[in-house]
Amino acid sequence: MVETYRDIQRLAGGFQAAKIFLTANDLGLFLQIGDGSNSVDELATALDVDQRALELLLNALVALGLLVKKEDRFSNLPVVHQSLGDEEQYRGHIFRHIHHCWSAWNNLGDILKSGKNSFVAEDKALGDDDDWTDAFIRGMNDVTRELAPQVVPQLELGNVETLLDLGGGPGTYAAAVQRAWPDINEIRLFDLPDALEIGRANLEAWGLADRVAFCPGSFHDRVLPAGNDAIWLSQILHSQDEAGCRQLIENSFTALNPGGRLLVHEFLLDGTKTAPTTAAIFAVHMLVMTEGGRAYSEDEIAGWMTDAGFTDITVRRVSPDTAVVDGRKP
Repeated sequence: MVETYRDIQRLAGGFQAAKIFLTANDLGLFLQIGDGSNSVDELATALDVDQRALELLLNALVALGLLVKKEDRFSNLPVVHQSLGDEEQYRGHIFRHIHHCWSAWNNLGDILKSGKNSFVAEDKALGDDDDWTDAFIRGMNDVTRELAPQVVPQLELGNVETLLDLGGGPGTYAAAVQRAWPDINEIRLFDLPDALEIGRANLEAWGLADRVAFCPGSFHDRVLPAGNDAIWLSQILHSQDEAGCRQLIENSFTALNPGGRLLVHEFLLDGTKTAPTTAAIFAVHMLVMTEGGRAYSEDEIAGWMTDAGFTDITVRRVSPDTAVVDGRKP
């Protein structure tokens, strides 16, 4: 909520704190500190950076509440160590991905003038940039690792034998489905080969690969694997324009068994398209990252599902920022 001019100043300067943090994460600074305590010169040598510049960055990270400084030595806060400073628990890939998006946001003014976007994230994800793809897929695992166990038990999958996880990438939801609904016979993880490679490695590491079929393909394919009792379409539609969304929903309808369900999980806008805040800002993120994507409202998605032939459509809020639109094929 903006109430004073000072609030506007803080909003305008928010990029500075973000850039400080994202640069530190890219450097591997938090991993280098780990659970220890380091001086500026120790860190500068280990990271191969300029000592003076690093000291300014470290002091700013202390001011931002990410590091602790004691007797000119720097250490991670416990929450920072847990998520960014411990190699086994590391969840900083999503911040690598966010930093990769920085250059695209620089184009916002030009996009507003022309309506056209020269930067398309999907081109990166299709394998043109291996580092971009790796950060994106692993970053999706970072953000869904806590979310998936909260969302999946709410999906009522008790009568489902075969589930298609469309664009399921790192396998995080495939793992959560197995844990919450152990009677499902087969989960089909459908994604591009590079994403499936990461998903397979994750599921094998978690001991959950046995009931997963790894299906290479693109969700743009008109023909999807058939014979599914449910299709999980999580955070995909926002990357598409309306025509692309309708096509995905129609293709999903075809790939379902009679009585099967399509479950669309998204950042959903309300009827005004100004709230929740996360979804409204994410719509602009899609403006700069895709050719025609944006955040959609529940009425829009439910309407497209109705047009495709789905019935018994419901909307369920499953987390503070996301909801599931659930429809059944007659």
